[in-house]
Amino acid sequence: MAKPASTHFVVTASLTDSGAPAYFRASGDWGTNLSDAQCIDSEDQAVDIAKRAESQAQRLVCDPYSFPVALQGNDIDPLTARERIRAGGPTVPVRRPD
Repeated sequence: MAKPASTHFVVTASLTDSGAPAYFRASGDWGTNLSDAQCIDSEDQAVDIAKRAESQAQRLVCDPYSFPVALQGNDIDPLTARERIRAGGPTVPVRRPD
């Protein structure tokens, strides 16, 4: 399948203490907002960043990997349903109303 011309990649992981999604930022640290993530042009570069993060101690994040995104102006749009859900939060109420 051909990738769209606007396809970039984001490196993500899970925060070790809470399990929440974390996104690699251009500053070299991790943030919890997809909008702050570094968009990488090359899949090879994204995989390299994920491998370097994996080799570091898992004090902050664990299980890093990259995923494709499309840039819509300044907005980052995940191209998979899984990453849309991770970025947007639960799709069902966390607690029942009763």
